[in-house]
Amino acid sequence: MAKKISEYKYERANVEAARKFIGDAIAEVKNATDAKTLVAVRERVNRYVADFSTIVYLATIRHTLNVNDPFYAGEQNYYDESLPALSATAAEFNKAIAQSPYFDGFKALVNPRIVDKMLAGLRVMDDRIIEDCVEENKLVTQYDELMANVTYPWQGKNVTLSEMHGHCKNPDRSVRKAAFAVIGETLDGISEKLDGIYDKLVKVRTRMAKKMGFDNYVEMGDLRMDHVGFGRKEVAVFRESVLRDVVPVLSELKAELAQKLGIDRVHIYDNDVYVAGGNIDPVGSAKDMFAAAQEMYDDMDDKLGAFFKEMCDADAIDYIAREGKQGGGYAEMLYTYGQPFIFANFNGTMDDVGVLTHEFGHAYAFKRAYVNDIDYDIFIGGMEIAETHSMSMEALCNKYNDKFYGNRAREATYQQIFDALNFLPYGVIVDYFQQRVYENPDMTPAERKALWAELEKEYRPYVDMSDVAFYKNGGRWQYQKHIYEVPFYYIDYCLSTCLALQFGEKADADFKGALAEYLRLVEAGGTKDITTLAHEAGLKSPFDAGALSGLCKAVEKHIERLGKK
Repeated sequence: MAKKISEYKYERANVEAARKFIGDAIAEVKNATDAKTLVAVRERVNRYVADFSTIVYLATIRHTLNVNDPFYAGEQNYYDESLPALSATAAEFNKAIAQSPYFDGFKALVNPRIVDKMLAGLRVMDDRIIEDCVEENKLVTQYDELMANVTYPWQGKNVTLSEMHGHCKNPDRSVRKAAFAVIGETLDGISEKLDGIYDKLVKVRTRMAKKMGFDNYVEMGDLRMDHVGFGRKEVAVFRESVLRDVVPVLSELKAELAQKLGIDRVHIYDNDVYVAGGNIDPVGSAKDMFAAAQEMYDDMDDKLGAFFKEMCDADAIDYIAREGKQGGGYAEMLYTYGQPFIFANFNGTMDDVGVLTHEFGHAYAFKRAYVNDIDYDIFIGGMEIAETHSMSMEALCNKYNDKFYGNRAREATYQQIFDALNFLPYGVIVDYFQQRVYENPDMTPAERKALWAELEKEYRPYVDMSDVAFYKNGGRWQYQKHIYEVPFYYIDYCLSTCLALQFGEKADADFKGALAEYLRLVEAGGTKDITTLAHEAGLKSPFDAGALSGLCKAVEKHIERLGKK
């Protein structure tokens, strides 16, 4: 019988012991007489770090499940304060390898992506910024705890943000508008606190960047996100393609949709509605959804089905939204046990199917990288690759929408594809907003909100925000947790959406072929870059010329075809 996640024993990971272990390894590297010794020492350090990280992640998981648990809040505080020093020691270890006379031989023995990541890491971490990293960690935890404890007054009850998002998709337009207003009014009440936390984060990250020799935090932020092989230049080209190729298509589709919905134009509280009479929600209970998912994965592939059962048997999917639980969703890997974990907050909408399939894609990629013994440094790859695993899984699962939505499966597929395309301009706004903020770190809170409002008008001109003050005034970014927690992550969702939509189009024509290509891509983990993985799967890389132009035409036709039916 599978061991439950809750049964894993937790004892604090000793950071000082870890620093000593890595310090001893640094001495071994400096005394090495050949490249093979460097490889062997590094592999031993990786095994140690993987086991160490498992303990840290277990504490983090339990903290996010209940941010008010005093024990795990204390553990989170310990790691916030002590892990930056360990990161600096790890950077010294990589520096010792890079400075070894046998480094050229080392490079010939390992995957080149390991070397690229190692060298990038040396640019963004050393002991000069340990105290800054401690401050950054504490501010992120402060934001997470603040947001986890915010409740929203709704129909005589106080509910979570995840639950409010469900009301934001209510078939009744007046209910949606009221839900958006409640979110805005509630967050307006803590806006000063949110602005204060973010202002401190921008300043501490800018200070870190200056100490590490960067002009500002932008390039450093990209490197901290493992954006190796692409940077702001490539992101700018992609962003311009979204503005040129995606925004006009969405403007047309949204105008047509407004007519179907019988409204003047799409307002902010209509933007996530795709079907007249209300969006398609899954039928049945959460238990029914899990049963449907098991049937789906069993039919897709034996390995997928067996793995989903393993996850359920281990109680490795926590999906109930509750007060004190952190918002959003994520997947994490408890490496020592070979056990992934999925964190979610169900709200009764299509989001539940989306997060279940999305995070399952992450979890399955974790498992395959573990089984395939892919080097811990590159494991499932940068987030642009990791999000391809998850977002493409969402697209592939459209074939089975009847299991979740009954006789409205076709409409659900229409909704999922339309929603994926609709995401791209928003995702670009999140990324570009951060770039502009970190290029101008002295912006006031009012100026940041004005910038967000400006970008909304440019990239989402088809959305009217005039009648909900919080959104009209540029406050939406304050509950986009990635902006606070992991700057420059969000562009990875955009890049991976480019591939996920292509997998969806391939699956519509040849599901078995598309699934086989997807599974091959997952098996490769982080051993190759996103462009190579895309081309090997018969897809265009998001950085290929015309990638979005051709894709948009195909997706637009697909959406229109499904919409007519």
